[in-house]
Amino acid sequence: MKRIVITWVLAVILFGLAGFAEAEQTDKPFVNVSATPDKLDLGTASLFTDTYDVPAALKVKVEANCMHGPIMISVTKLKRRQGGSISPERIFVKTRATGGFVTMARPVAISKPTIGSHEIVLDLRVKAQFLDPAGEYTGTLMLTIMPPV
Repeated sequence: MKRIVITWVLAVILFGLAGFAEAEQTDKPFVNVSATPDKLDLGTASLFTDTYDVPAALKVKVEANCMHGPIMISVTKLKRRQGGSISPERIFVKTRATGGFVTMARPVAISKPTIGSHEIVLDLRVKAQFLDPAGEYTGTLMLTIMPPV
């Protein structure tokens, strides 16, 4: 009987320690996305060209210790305070994942699902029209982390 009690006590202690060790997780999954610069200057379009390219306009840094889905980018309409706007259909983005310039009329995947940290360099293109008034236009670029598929 004494042997059974000792065996049970040892089993309870060992299973208890195993459960305690498993409950202690050191690294929680995280994904952090940041972009530089904070404010983006698309420059000045020329009167004689209808498109204006901004190479390496934005760098997106993704820090992660787990699998994450694609990073999506979208843009609001660029508005001029005194009137006039540039719609997302006339704003284009290019990364290694897009393979060329893609209109931002809808959100665009600028990276593929991946594990770990990486950097994405975005080239932007704005299609100006002759009737677009000169001036400062403001809008917002939004980055969204999608869940892994």
